[in-house]
Amino acid sequence: MKQIRFYIIIFSLLQLAACSKDYLSKVPLDQQTEQTSFQTYNNFKTYAWGLYDLFDGYGQGPILNTATFLFEEANSDNLCYNQSLNSNEWAYQLKTVPSSGGDWDFSFIRRVNIMLDNIDQSKMSQKEKDHWRSVGYVFRSGRYMQLLSKFGDVPWLEHVVKDNDKDILYASRTSRDTVALNILNNLLWAETHINPAGDGANTVNVNVVRALISRFGLFEGTWRKYHGLGNAQQYLKACVTASAKLAADFPTLLNNYDYIFNSEDLAGKAGIILYRSYATGQNMHGIQRYIRSSEWYFDLTKDAVESYLCQDGKPISTSPEYQGDHSPNDEFRHRDRRLYLTVVPPYKVYNTTDATGNIIVQQNTIFWKYTGVPADREYMDTMALISSDGYKKLPYLHQVNYALGAAPHFRKFNGGQGFAVSQLGYYFYKFYNTTTDVSGFVNTTDAPIFRIEEALLNYAEASYELGEFDQTIADITINKIRKRVNMPNMVVADIDASFDLKRDADVAPVLWEIRRERRVELMGEGFRFNDIRRWKKGNYLDKQELGMWVDNSKYGNKLTIHGGGKEGYVEYNTVPLGWLEYYYLYPLPKDQLILNKNLQQNPNWGQ
Repeated sequence: MKQIRFYIIIFSLLQLAACSKDYLSKVPLDQQTEQTSFQTYNNFKTYAWGLYDLFDGYGQGPILNTATFLFEEANSDNLCYNQSLNSNEWAYQLKTVPSSGGDWDFSFIRRVNIMLDNIDQSKMSQKEKDHWRSVGYVFRSGRYMQLLSKFGDVPWLEHVVKDNDKDILYASRTSRDTVALNILNNLLWAETHINPAGDGANTVNVNVVRALISRFGLFEGTWRKYHGLGNAQQYLKACVTASAKLAADFPTLLNNYDYIFNSEDLAGKAGIILYRSYATGQNMHGIQRYIRSSEWYFDLTKDAVESYLCQDGKPISTSPEYQGDHSPNDEFRHRDRRLYLTVVPPYKVYNTTDATGNIIVQQNTIFWKYTGVPADREYMDTMALISSDGYKKLPYLHQVNYALGAAPHFRKFNGGQGFAVSQLGYYFYKFYNTTTDVSGFVNTTDAPIFRIEEALLNYAEASYELGEFDQTIADITINKIRKRVNMPNMVVADIDASFDLKRDADVAPVLWEIRRERRVELMGEGFRFNDIRRWKKGNYLDKQELGMWVDNSKYGNKLTIHGGGKEGYVEYNTVPLGWLEYYYLYPLPKDQLILNKNLQQNPNWGQ
């Protein structure tokens, strides 16, 4: 652990809200004291605004990697980071013990504990004190969930640690059992003591508490089950209870999947529990700009694409609607709409010269026309029907409004158009739309933090793990989600061992379909890697990341074909070395092991 030399911080309210992340730094002693700063309801409200940075959203400013969820997803079997070969440090056994950092950081915990430690001496009423203690528990629990997920046993810090607290500064880690139970109990207390409406729109309220219970209960319950730790039911039941309450409070879903990720304003939108708001000149991100440039480096893997059902509700291994994958049009035909809203569908237009040589594209101007070949516009017409407000209207546009001539669009064969390039052919564009300002890093689309669909998926999975999942629960969870994208209902009685011939044989058929729905609905949102870890399915990362089937002659024979030859699946990364069993927990940084001799490294990571 970082040598937690926590000093009693003495600061003004403005400094409270913008507290340094370096919790080893001292603040001058000639400023207003904590005791005088933390007195009123508004004092605590002002301070708490700075704690919302726990929720990253799409990040802030021009640096793409602030959207950390994308890189988490690229650690899984969903996304390929196509900028550098074999970049998945887990799959290629490149993960090492860091000298420092590695997210072993308790500065945020300290910031929350400063607030919590000052509640009792304030001039607030007991009801107000209970509210702010609840808010503090939410933020502290959220951060501890991250630490617990990565490291297992971590120090539990109930209060601000002082210089003379040597027994805490140099203590060993608190057991996972204790930390997990503290998180759950804190959240359950918060659920009954928080102001149900929070502090206004889009603030921590009772439904945010329940969303966090839902997320944590599923994670910890399944981790305990599949990692053999015991006491899984307590957490799974908490997940089901909280999720059921949310399902009742949010009976309506946002009617368009694309709106969730591409709305300029999520305020009041159906099913949105908490979101990060962005506004021009105040708080902006650059994710849209990256997607529409040459600097976007994320593809879906073929394995992820194959997880999308056909429109008859059956997987590609058994659906008569599936027409094979030897042409992009065939592969995408009759598939779940969410695939079209996640991967750029195949199309082709004239965007430089037409068949007679007439120039139809000029700089900074959108000029394009149909080729006259029906297949080339098949999915352009599809997107015109399903993408409301033109969010994903095709052809795909560069940030300065050049029209992309065709998809798939490969980095090694880009036709002179170096933007929106892909290594595998499955260009990930879930956060793309043609309506937002992408002139610079001024994107202001809001980012969902908690949405009802996740809670419904948590509800379904936890119910199954408890032996309670049936058609009734399927109808109020998975089938409600499917209805929004015009997919047929899951019929539990129809799902047996023959339902999906490509199912992981170690996973029960119904559970496999529940997990599939979760994978598809939450694709690219940062959940999959931790899902794989909690299920103890690290072997999913042993699969080589493959792309589309292509006739290489159509691409100048410039693409790398799996197994060689003139036709086959596009290959970018090599065969992974494979997941190592001790990877389920992250390593502690070396400097903390040196500072505190009572800390022990996680198994098999060495020192």
